[in-house]
Amino acid sequence: MKFKRILTIGLASALVVGACSAASPSPSTSTAPSAPAASASTAASEAPSASVAATPLPVDPAEAVIKNVEANATIKFWTFYLSPTFDGYIKDTIARFEATYPGVKVDWEDHQATFQDDLNNAFAAGNAPDVINLSVSEGWVSDYASRGVLLNLDDNVPQAVKDIYFPGLWKEQLVDGKNYQFPWYQGLNVELINKRLFEKAGLDPTAFPKTIDGIPDLCKTLKEKAATVCDIRLTVNDLIAQMVYEGGVKPISADGKTFTFNSPEAVAWLQTYVQMVADGTVDNTTLTTTDDRTGLLLFSAGQAPFYATGPNLIRDVKSNNATLYGDLAVAMAPLGKSGVTGKGLMSISVKKDTQFPNASIALAQFFTNPRSMVQFAQQVSIYPSSPKAFEDPFFSSAPAAIEDSARPLAKDIIATYADIVPTIPKKGDVNQIVLKAIESALFNKVPAQQALDKAVADANALIK
Repeated sequence: MKFKRILTIGLASALVVGACSAASPSPSTSTAPSAPAASASTAASEAPSASVAATPLPVDPAEAVIKNVEANATIKFWTFYLSPTFDGYIKDTIARFEATYPGVKVDWEDHQATFQDDLNNAFAAGNAPDVINLSVSEGWVSDYASRGVLLNLDDNVPQAVKDIYFPGLWKEQLVDGKNYQFPWYQGLNVELINKRLFEKAGLDPTAFPKTIDGIPDLCKTLKEKAATVCDIRLTVNDLIAQMVYEGGVKPISADGKTFTFNSPEAVAWLQTYVQMVADGTVDNTTLTTTDDRTGLLLFSAGQAPFYATGPNLIRDVKSNNATLYGDLAVAMAPLGKSGVTGKGLMSISVKKDTQFPNASIALAQFFTNPRSMVQFAQQVSIYPSSPKAFEDPFFSSAPAAIEDSARPLAKDIIATYADIVPTIPKKGDVNQIVLKAIESALFNKVPAQQALDKAVADANALIK
């Protein structure tokens, strides 16, 4: 159940939000939760797909908000799953940036399925990009920041620039109380519903559960009356975050020295999925796959009753299955026990040891500023990370397509986004321990309490 507001991480072929990784989401999620939500493939589903071409914007000196940019800097910029769909937008924005900050040159590369492997190898080799498109929803920012390879932006960005963004988005993925990302494009987590399968089961698509505790019974009904199973994918790259948003779990002690994700709340959260596997109401091949496209393709083929993702992915469905597009309904994704909508989707970070910190900060800020974000949103169903961007009439206009139906509500929804997950030491390693434990409970009949007890013991051993 991923609340991936994408939501659905890089503008892949279909915006995980891939969403990533966002957010992407609930037992109903398959791309990313508004909570944890976007692995390279997870993020792929968070990537938007374009609908219209952009006209290059004229240079505006007011966009030069970062001072003391290094002369003749050449900076390397990596994005995730944006090419070739958004080549025009990215190249035009870079050209405008270079004209706004004369003397700075940008070397852009887009990486896709192997993004994280490429990035890890680049850091290991000492040639990582200066500016990096990372998923918030999949926990990439806090992961790399915890490794000490990202630049602390709180100490390097003027307060007036920080104030451009929604406060909750600027404060996401904090590590030791510091921010390491400029919030980029956001998503809204929705459930895409196959009306034919719902009607076959005698269900009203407009009555989709408002909270995740209604998902198990929904999936039982769909299996019994429509002979179909639910298309759900856990946020495999950030399972602790999913526990927090969906299960109301407190994953670590207040002093940050002991993991606590074997609590009754955590066991109850995991047991929900264990029971769904036992009942045969979910597609096991999708549940813990590292390939987020698996769930999208299943839904797009008309073989799944619902799919949690971002509105942008509706265009992907439309291009793959026009008949299904005509039978789609959209519902807001259900809330977890935390009562928090979720966290952001995509961001842009700066390498800690970059030779050109001010130029790199300037580029990251430029792509995420209101002007650039409005232009991006006009091409695809993604949403800006700053209040000012929503003053553009585009966001108050009446949407004509189903994929744009949530646009007028976007500002109020995004304004509530918050990262309620505490700093997790050695997060990447801990997440792998948790994933192994969860899979043992889901597929190998290890009791949920026993699986999480072992995971906590193994995780505690890493930080003692």
